[in-house]
Amino acid sequence: MEPAAERRCHLLILVSLVLLTIGIGYCVVFETCLADFLVVIAGLVVGWIAILYCLANAQWR
Repeated sequence: MEPAAERRCHLLILVSLVLLTIGIGYCVVFETCLADFLVVIAGLVVGWIAILYCLANAQWR
């Protein structure tokens, strides 16, 4: 994998995990899940984009 693509891949995975952590953590702590549902959905979407991006840029031998 190209170094620039690898950095983007890691960044996308990091953003996905941060969004999921914030969304789920806020829901558990404050018990208000309506707005956080959108944050969790955004985290899942970014996660799928990260997986597809990483697989598309992987070098298969």
